[in-house]
Amino acid sequence: MDNITLKLNSKIHNQNYDVADKINSDRKLKELKEISNQFESIFINQILKQARKNKIENGLFDSEAISTFNSMIDEKYSEILSQKTNFGISDALFNQFKSQIVNERKK
Repeated sequence: MDNITLKLNSKIHNQNYDVADKINSDRKLKELKEISNQFESIFINQILKQARKNKIENGLFDSEAISTFNSMIDEKYSEILSQKTNFGISDALFNQFKSQIVNERKK
């Protein structure tokens, strides 16, 4: 009877561990997706900054305040673009690192 109880307790413990492990890996996958989206946003922001930097002519209203405003609006545009448009950077990063999280769950 004790042997059966030990096996049953072991099986229940393993099932609880598997559930906790799956929840943990799902949380890690969600975090990975958020981070890859943030990276794509940063990448797009750098592209927008570079495009603004390569502007040839100086305008009448160029000032530090306009530069700060443009920087802030570029940051917001990059966030919106990364959410609304699929550039593929986020997906590539997610797929690259997803296998590591899935492999941790299988161990």
